[in-house]
Amino acid sequence: MQEITNYMQYALQQAFLAIGFSRPNPAVGAVVVKDGIIVGKGHTQRPGSAHAEVMALRDAGVFAQGASIYVTLEPCCHYGRTPPCTKAIIEAGIKKVFFAHSDPNPVVHGKSRQILEAAGIEVHEGVDACIRACVEECPNGESAGECRVFEFMPLNSQEKAEHEAEGRDVFAEVERYFEGYDYFVRTKRTFVEVKSAVSQDGFMGCVDTAGNHLPLTITKQGANCWNHELRAMSDAVLVGAGTLLADNPSLNVRYVSGNNPVKVVWAGHHEFSAEEITHLVAFSSKDAKTLVYSCVPQPNIADFVLLPHESFAENWRAMVDDLSARGMHRLMVEPGAALARELFNGESLWNRLDLWRSTDTLVDEKLDRLIEQGAIKAGIEYPELPANIVAKESAVIGPDVLTVYYPN
Repeated sequence: MQEITNYMQYALQQAFLAIGFSRPNPAVGAVVVKDGIIVGKGHTQRPGSAHAEVMALRDAGVFAQGASIYVTLEPCCHYGRTPPCTKAIIEAGIKKVFFAHSDPNPVVHGKSRQILEAAGIEVHEGVDACIRACVEECPNGESAGECRVFEFMPLNSQEKAEHEAEGRDVFAEVERYFEGYDYFVRTKRTFVEVKSAVSQDGFMGCVDTAGNHLPLTITKQGANCWNHELRAMSDAVLVGAGTLLADNPSLNVRYVSGNNPVKVVWAGHHEFSAEEITHLVAFSSKDAKTLVYSCVPQPNIADFVLLPHESFAENWRAMVDDLSARGMHRLMVEPGAALARELFNGESLWNRLDLWRSTDTLVDEKLDRLIEQGAIKAGIEYPELPANIVAKESAVIGPDVLTVYYPN
């Protein structure tokens, strides 16, 4: 049996490879499957180039005839910079189409299925498509009503239930993946997702005896992998100047497959000195410049975006306007205490908050011990959360608990 247990999950893995290259087009993945074997795979290329479906069909070649295609997003059905993917699917002789997420773009939404079915192609979408990505109907010659997973073997009731649960999990993951794109299509604005971690006692960092802010290791590997997957699905990742100078973060993608997001620095009213520029140079990516947004002139930085307003909220919205104009669907924010406080004090400044809280008492015990030894001065408390937010999701990975909040 193949290692891949859900074709849509594999298509989603392909989609991650398009992030950062396909914008402002959505980052989509696709796989072509014939007789239980993946014969083609692909992801969306740069604007004006092939979409995921076309790349997968090209990869499959003659094996696409009579095969199935699994796509993370509803195939396009209109002429733009490229011909419609529905046309390519029909001409390739695809027998079945499975897509996980309906495209909110009104030019596409609901129309692709009609076109494909009119051409005699069987179409499944949403959670049904993700479940069927695990379990397919038996091919001709097998007993009616039986099912198979990659191999032509019937499943018992327990196996069916397990694969249905897996399909629903994959569907939820795809929905999460396209949350930023959906918001961008509806509002033409970048989806802002804040990620933070706090200890059991509510600390997110510490201050040394000289008054310098220092990072605090809070979450374990499971949560760290989740955070890197969030980076991988984000067009850009932002930190404040204070976090940059205190933590010297890399903010690249590790632990998972995917592309590094564009790095963004919120300078606020901090003017980078000539000595501090070394931090910015080390922080910058080799393949893309770091975007620096500042409320004050930066004489030591050759290229930055000066924000013209007086208030934090106005300047933050101006920054999001600029990122939106660049076609970025999702901005991941990893704030320090000061930036988090500003974000929580304003309205409509963020769209989702992922807050990790450790249940490991050793984190706070270590902090107390360092304070007693005089190694550090105090812990940095995470700002109070806004009153008008709603907790909608939760998950537990090892000793770390994730709570997902949305503005009410």
